[in-house]
Amino acid sequence: MRLTDDQLRRLDEDGFLVLPGVFTPQEVKLLRAEVPAMLLEQRPENPREASGRAVRNILSLHRRNELYRRLVRHPRMLQAAWQLLGPQVYAQQVKINLKTGFDGGGFEWHTDFATHHHRDGVPEPLALNFHIHLDEVSEFNGPLMFVPGSHKREVPLQRSVDGQKWELWTVPHDAVTELVNELGMASAKGPPGTLLIFGDKLLHVSAANVSPWSRWIFSVIYNPCSNPATREVPEMAHERDRRPLQALSDDCLLQPLSAATA
Repeated sequence: MRLTDDQLRRLDEDGFLVLPGVFTPQEVKLLRAEVPAMLLEQRPENPREASGRAVRNILSLHRRNELYRRLVRHPRMLQAAWQLLGPQVYAQQVKINLKTGFDGGGFEWHTDFATHHHRDGVPEPLALNFHIHLDEVSEFNGPLMFVPGSHKREVPLQRSVDGQKWELWTVPHDAVTELVNELGMASAKGPPGTLLIFGDKLLHVSAANVSPWSRWIFSVIYNPCSNPATREVPEMAHERDRRPLQALSDDCLLQPLSAATA
């Protein structure tokens, strides 16, 4: 899938792009069906919410599950990533953020590059986040919210630690207030199968899921192979396999899991 000139312009101006209907209901159903078994695994790649009840993220799932290994190499995402970043990219981080109904916690105001640079040692803010909605994402279950155009501004940072004791660099609220008053806010809502693309320097946040409905979102961060991490962090935070990804066929998610996909 190649982005149109209008989509490229919107991504450049706003810092994010919401594309409904990129993945079909059948594909989303297959992807969702793989999640319950991974949720039962007791491993560090399944960190829990601060309450300890619900799993917060399923990390490195492309190394744990064949269907998600294929998804990371899906041409509907990879071709767009190549168009934006060049022909050699690797999967920097792969996860599902679950946001279980009533128990899914939010995320503070931040830019991804602050953490990728200070924690992982990534030199330049080139990486792109590709999200797929595996649920309906509405105003009620904790959508991502952005400050359009904030990726073109320099924002102050403060070091913090999240509930899993990972270092994060968040943005002070007075700086957020100034940017929001000038640039406004937008939320990334949409039905299952929606593709969301946003850049490494875009200021964003998400609230807790106060609804009874889950909000599963798949995320892969593509980064140019020429812009890798220079520090060793846990692999679930930044993957160590930095070989260029090769695209599979467009119907790779629909092929039997025993079939060859290369």
